[in-house]
Amino acid sequence: MKNSLQSTIILLIASASPALASNGADSSGFSIMTILFLCFFGLIIATQLLPGLFLFITGIKSLFGKRSSQATPKR
Repeated sequence: MKNSLQSTIILLIASASPALASNGADSSGFSIMTILFLCFFGLIIATQLLPGLFLFITGIKSLFGKRSSQATPKR
C-alpha cells in the first residue's frame, strides 16, 4: 500500500512538471477581467478627481476673488 501511494505521487509530480515549467507563450495580452479591473479603478479615480478639482477651484476663487465692501455688522 505504501509503495503504491509513493509511486502514484511520483507519477503525479512527474506528469505535472511540464505544466509548471511552461512559460505561457500561448497567452498574450490582457484578459477581459484585467481590463474590467483597470477600468473600475480608473472610474473611481475620475469620480474622485472631478469634485476635488471643483472644490480646489472654488477655494482659489474665494481666496483671490473680489471682497465685498460691506464689513459693518447688522443691528
